[in-house]
Amino acid sequence: MASRSYARGTIEFDRGLTFFDAIYAVAITLLIVDIKPPTAEHWASWDAFAGSGVLDQLLAFTISFFVIANFWKVNHRLMGQVDALDGAVLNANIVAMFFIVVLPFTTASMSESTLDSQPLPVVVYALSIICASLAQHVIWVIAVRRGLTEDTAAARRRSAFTFVVPAVFALSIPVAFLFGPDPARYTWLLLLLTGPVTSAVQKRMAERDGEPDDEAQHGATAASE
Repeated sequence: MASRSYARGTIEFDRGLTFFDAIYAVAITLLIVDIKPPTAEHWASWDAFAGSGVLDQLLAFTISFFVIANFWKVNHRLMGQVDALDGAVLNANIVAMFFIVVLPFTTASMSESTLDSQPLPVVVYALSIICASLAQHVIWVIAVRRGLTEDTAAARRRSAFTFVVPAVFALSIPVAFLFGPDPARYTWLLLLLTGPVTSAVQKRMAERDGEPDDEAQHGATAASE
């Protein structure tokens, strides 16, 4: 029997979007809940505060905050383009959200001071990002194949650059094992380079296809996220 679909504007469609948004909001909130406040003696001076390890926790929180926020932006934009939700799209979203809600756990593990020299927390964190990125791409593929969203040239360009972020995090995995967790984290800074490069390439592709610049910029933003 064909999967039932829920058209945009129906209560069922809105319930699905509300649930998706709530999961991302909860995941972001859990990031701050996992931070361990410094004890009283650590507030006596800046050196004591820095030595408490809370700065590492706050750095990991900041990174993951913007990572999850960008995942939500991508999902929000994609869900804004679909005309209906069906079982396959709902299930794909659930899989993607599984990897999102894992991020607070992997973030806490990565920022734990007793695990500073261990590569595995950084590796597990990178794997979570990779899986979440690929899962969101699968949502778009399923939506297109089931005729729930339009397969535009701009969407295909965004799809072509989907693997940039997973590739950067995948690169950090062997670096973590070979050189340690800190050099692995530094490889994530490559995203600061890949974003502008991706933007420039997609803009040129849009110009070649005779599309407006704002459409190209929209696609470049999605790819950089």
